[in-house]
Amino acid sequence: MYKQLKCFALLFALCTILSACMVDEHSGAAYLGEVPTLLSTTPAALELTPEATPPNPAPSPPPRPANARDFGGRTLRIGAWWPAPIYYAIWYEPRPETSRDYEVARMMWENARRIEREFNVQLEYVTVPYDDFLPTLATSFMPPPFADVVVLEGGMQVELVGRLIQPWCAANLPDADIFGEQIHARPCTIFEGRVWTINPQGVDIVAQGLGVNLDIIHANGLPNPLELFEAGQWTWDAMLEIMRDATADTTGDGVVNQFGIAGQPNDIIRHLIGANDGILVGGDFNFVWPNFYYALDHPNTRAALEFAETIFSEGLWAHEPGGVMIIGNWERNFFSGKREGNAALFPAATWSLEGWPPNFYPHFNFGFVPFPTGPNNTTGNTSLSGLRTGLAVPVGVDWWLEDILFIMEELFAWSGDNPDLIWESGETNRLRDVLPTEADVQRYLHAHRTQAADIGMDISEYYWVLGFMAYDFHSREMTAAQAIEYHRAPQQAILDRRFRP
Repeated sequence: MYKQLKCFALLFALCTILSACMVDEHSGAAYLGEVPTLLSTTPAALELTPEATPPNPAPSPPPRPANARDFGGRTLRIGAWWPAPIYYAIWYEPRPETSRDYEVARMMWENARRIEREFNVQLEYVTVPYDDFLPTLATSFMPPPFADVVVLEGGMQVELVGRLIQPWCAANLPDADIFGEQIHARPCTIFEGRVWTINPQGVDIVAQGLGVNLDIIHANGLPNPLELFEAGQWTWDAMLEIMRDATADTTGDGVVNQFGIAGQPNDIIRHLIGANDGILVGGDFNFVWPNFYYALDHPNTRAALEFAETIFSEGLWAHEPGGVMIIGNWERNFFSGKREGNAALFPAATWSLEGWPPNFYPHFNFGFVPFPTGPNNTTGNTSLSGLRTGLAVPVGVDWWLEDILFIMEELFAWSGDNPDLIWESGETNRLRDVLPTEADVQRYLHAHRTQAADIGMDISEYYWVLGFMAYDFHSREMTAAQAIEYHRAPQQAILDRRFRP
């Protein structure tokens, strides 16, 4: 009880001291809808003793003009579980013979040295192994944390929001780019109007859409999804028609060997949910303990599951020989579309279209298109991910929050007066190395900008239910309505174990 009271006191202080902030709704940040403002659980792995409860954040000083900032030679430490986070080129001087994009890398390097010189500050990165990262952070804030800025992936953010990290919008920096035009910086994770993690502007190469096997499309005289997308006619109905018409026995032996869609089953379902503005987890909450609830019965989610039932029950998905679905065979399922070339559509990201696994760059003509939006979609979202990895400030750092934000935004602004370089270099050039046409690159950028985020993707084992449902549909053991009810109790139990005291 004492620990809960201490946690309550901390949350009350955070809630009353830290202000909310306005964020552009089109920033591409991870908006979490019904997710509560604060996560106030204390998981066993991060148990806080009364003596180790983090102090209340100090009030911010008045804003200072940029030319008055002199940090007295202090060191700003940036922590991650790999070396040289954010931009590799700010830590190691680039060389023309080894740099993939030397001019941009040189700009990043020179900008970092400018910051150190003009503002009398040193930049340093701290590496802590992945398995030790959260425990180290949870025990290091008294004395101050091991780093002043930390990289946090989605599951880590679920653990720490409202407990051991501060909202960026508590910074007294009125002209911050992150809360203004977002030219060089962008909010990443937002809970109820508070920005908890941020990122530099740029392209997310893990965004997923659909690879399109154009050889199958053309050979079967099917509507081209790329053209449908450009014409504003890329819908679930169009996708279903293509999948049905592409599924066929092309050898005449009575065995279907060409399919409408390939890929890991739970990827297909989660992106359909995201493209229909569905959710995995909902939340209503009281001040102390949030109450998250199973939300696969949400009308938008239910519609997506019904569409998925049609896909898998009709045999439109590229199963293994003999009609077998093994949902745990990720490597086979995920890469079958590009490796075997026997499906009109397959979920794909930049990294998956490159030559990995080795020698498996698509051997057929292909294009890229976002998932089509569903009939209930009002946001334009085309896919679903977990909370995006972003940068956060731990409670207990001995820096003013606005000074940290000022330095980070200066780092992000390496492109200076030419912010188009952010989108025309680096990862965008990587897209151009992988995707066949500039139109494919632009469609990928659209998929990048239209990812929805759901906390359910960051709760261990919770989203696995989507694969189980795919199996239910494929085997025709359950309809979508039956599966939703069948899985309700065990999924709610996962949420209860994770979030309730």
